[in-house]
Amino acid sequence: MLLRIKGRRHVQTRLVEPKAGSLNSGDCYLLLTPQHCFLWIGEFANVIEKAKASELATFIQTKRDLGCKAPQVTVIDEAVNGNSSKAKEFWNLLGGRTDYQAAGDPEEDEAYENAILESNCVYRLVEDKLVPDNESWAKIPTCSLLNSKEVLLLDFGSEVYIWHGKEVSLGQRKMAIQLGKQLWSGPYDYTNCRVNPLDQNPQNTSPKQGEGRPDWAIFGRLTEHNETILFKEKFLDWAEHRKDTEKEKECVVESKRSSASESDSDLKPYDAKLMVPPSTTPVSTVLDGLNILRGYGIIETGDGRPAEIQTTGVDVWHIQEFEYSEMQRESIGQFHEGDTYVIKWKYTVSSIVGKYQKPEQISGGGAGKEKYAYFFWQGCKSSVSAKGASALMTVELDMERGAQVLVSQSKEPPCFLQLFQGGMVIHAGCREEDENSTKGPWRLFCVRGQVPVEGSLLEVECSCRSLRSRTSLILINSLSGLVYLWHGCKTQNVIREVGMKAAQAIKERCPREMGLQGCSMVTVCEVEEGSEPVEFFTGLGQRNLKAYDCMLKDPGKYNFTPRLFRSSGSSGEFTVQELLNPARVTGSVMAMPHLQEDLYSSSQPALFLLDNCMEVYLWQGWWPVDSENTGSALFRWNMERKCAMETILQYCKEKNPKRPPRAYLIHAGAEPLTFTNIFPQWEPVLEIASKTDAVQNKVMLVQDVLARLCKTQYTLEEIQSRPLPEGVDPLKLEIYLSDEDFQRALEMKRDEFNSLPNWKQINLKKAKGLF
Repeated sequence: MLLRIKGRRHVQTRLVEPKAGSLNSGDCYLLLTPQHCFLWIGEFANVIEKAKASELATFIQTKRDLGCKAPQVTVIDEAVNGNSSKAKEFWNLLGGRTDYQAAGDPEEDEAYENAILESNCVYRLVEDKLVPDNESWAKIPTCSLLNSKEVLLLDFGSEVYIWHGKEVSLGQRKMAIQLGKQLWSGPYDYTNCRVNPLDQNPQNTSPKQGEGRPDWAIFGRLTEHNETILFKEKFLDWAEHRKDTEKEKECVVESKRSSASESDSDLKPYDAKLMVPPSTTPVSTVLDGLNILRGYGIIETGDGRPAEIQTTGVDVWHIQEFEYSEMQRESIGQFHEGDTYVIKWKYTVSSIVGKYQKPEQISGGGAGKEKYAYFFWQGCKSSVSAKGASALMTVELDMERGAQVLVSQSKEPPCFLQLFQGGMVIHAGCREEDENSTKGPWRLFCVRGQVPVEGSLLEVECSCRSLRSRTSLILINSLSGLVYLWHGCKTQNVIREVGMKAAQAIKERCPREMGLQGCSMVTVCEVEEGSEPVEFFTGLGQRNLKAYDCMLKDPGKYNFTPRLFRSSGSSGEFTVQELLNPARVTGSVMAMPHLQEDLYSSSQPALFLLDNCMEVYLWQGWWPVDSENTGSALFRWNMERKCAMETILQYCKEKNPKRPPRAYLIHAGAEPLTFTNIFPQWEPVLEIASKTDAVQNKVMLVQDVLARLCKTQYTLEEIQSRPLPEGVDPLKLEIYLSDEDFQRALEMKRDEFNSLPNWKQINLKKAKGLF
């Protein structure tokens, strides 16, 4: 199936005919087959469409929704790799590459959103008739329509759905399907609609009237809590009002559950040999079809010629829900984690003349044309409405129709970081609250980055627990103007340089966000860990070297970059993917490339492998309260855990065959200090910590836990107790019994039992308490 993603305010996701002629350069499309998930990005698609399309593609691929079991999402950007080998397969699936439409006017997106709604039809089943719901006709449907006791028919032209609540009788369901099929095969008429939902290309002349929907259209039956993402996307408020149904619930009969269990038990560990070599993929950012690399210096144009990229201007707007305000020059680079901002970047790309191998002999070939890019930066604690407002304001402010790029906090690419020349600061809280608050004079910031002009500061709790021996921090007293640049004992020289650049930026700009606007003189004082003056610890409350993982007595050099891998078996195959810092420098040491939110913001329960060189951790997430907690779900989870443990032990052996590092299992909410201090900031999550029991609070060797998971025989009493032992398949309890216990429990021998039909086996196990 081919899905079109188009719009600005409430982006529409619609099924269109799977052919090349359905595409246009102004929108995004998803092409789905059982083996493929292609994301095609039109050259002039707006940033909101790109974000929505990427979100949908990731969800469909990871959740295996809409029948798609593709191992990965394949991205095809019309402006970048539209003619690649991957693109050829995309075009082949659409029946061959043919001409398709150019992008329309920017205003077309909102016009389309309004026009496509005119063909929306909603019916309610009343006795033996489908009665139109006039209040919902030709509008965006809302979740208030959905009632557990009712049956609805929702007609979106190319998609017709029968939806019924969980309390609807079997007779009503059959009646709705019968009536729905009559509507499906009957006549349709869209002559009064501005957009024909069966042929959305405005330049086509397909008839707006006809008999029966085309073969590529969808007629679907959906039950409450089992809706597809394509159906959910039609609703205005699904995310806000139906969060409890976002997790896909499994409603299948026991025989199907059994086969699913067998499938899960076939999960195989990932090949650890593929994980050992570090990634050499360089950082790149593509704007308007040009790879600008880190946003400064020498790059290559599309034809392979050298060019120089230079910044000519930076403007920043602070975005609020219904308005925006331009930032003053001295505040550019000062961000707050609870806010969103739009940043306008003016730059030139100039061709250069000279010997490319010797930069000192390069001369400019004339001033290049001025280009524009708009970044909308979203703080990690900004609200959903603020994030939406930043996306809309980006479109509104972009008068030059430049590239639009979403930037999430702490995931900034180098081309964004370099705009502030080492002066970027992320403050805690919101700007409005910060201006009206009475914070104390002391503020503490962690230094991040590997290149001085790309450096940034992250505000952390002003206490000893925020110190890190592998990096530098900046402690500021806004009353005296004293800036302490503190270096941990294992800090690399490059991080010291980044810290000094950031401290000098503070001294030169005296940002009011740090309370320094009234200081006549700011003094920078470098301090080494273990040699701090008394006043330094006055600002941190009190001296407490046990509050953080102090490495003063550790002889190690710590000249390595920690590596983080995310593992998952949701696709039916156990996979491992490394998370890379977007501002990494190949071959350089990055002490703290990852964040706590990489772990905690992931879909739970999650499994992450963290390689800290001398030890390797397997981090295990928590079981969400509102998710399925059946025996089969727990068994699937234990199978994933088992694969992760086998993978991590093999990884340790592949990494150092003679002296493999030890692998430890730790649980969310009970992380030890040696683990939390690998991250620049760590905030205890009390809600998660309160759920961990005495066993989970301990750091355990992975090999010990794996031995328990792989146990194959239990006593009858252990199998009949609840909860079941870890790793036991609740649908096959009998296989864990000895021959003696098996015969005692089921009153027959194992071969006699295996010769029975499946339904008789299930009934017998139920009767004996083994199911």
